[in-house]
Amino acid sequence: MKTRWLMAAAAVALLVTTSNPAVAQGRGRGNDQNRGQAKKAARQFAERDRAAARQWYQQHRDRLPRGFRDDDRLPPGFEVRLVPGFVFDMDMRRRSYPVPAGLARGFGPPPRGYRYLVIGGHVVLVDDGYRVHDVIRLEIILGR
Repeated sequence: MKTRWLMAAAAVALLVTTSNPAVAQGRGRGNDQNRGQAKKAARQFAERDRAAARQWYQQHRDRLPRGFRDDDRLPPGFEVRLVPGFVFDMDMRRRSYPVPAGLARGFGPPPRGYRYLVIGGHVVLVDDGYRVHDVIRLEIILGR
């Protein structure tokens, strides 16, 4: 009886130790380096997003919503803050607006934990902590 119990325990231990690598290999996610690159690419505007922003802006130049109007332009000291890594302070948050629905449709949904904002005529991708990840500077693109 004792031998039977010992054999069963050894069989279970063998199954437990050999089944973990099979589960980890079956996930199909690739290595850590590839996952980091995919996440990084998702946190930036693609060229098609920039093209969609230019097209939307050209179509709506005569009736621009909040965030794009001349009254919404940022003071010179604020312009230099719109770089990847900068975290919006309360003043920058008050000056930002959600991206208009028509423009957002051109981008598609933002990555999980991110949002599109408009501030001073720029479209900005920020995370939930208001850290800037990428910027589309429409007045530079269009020579406003």
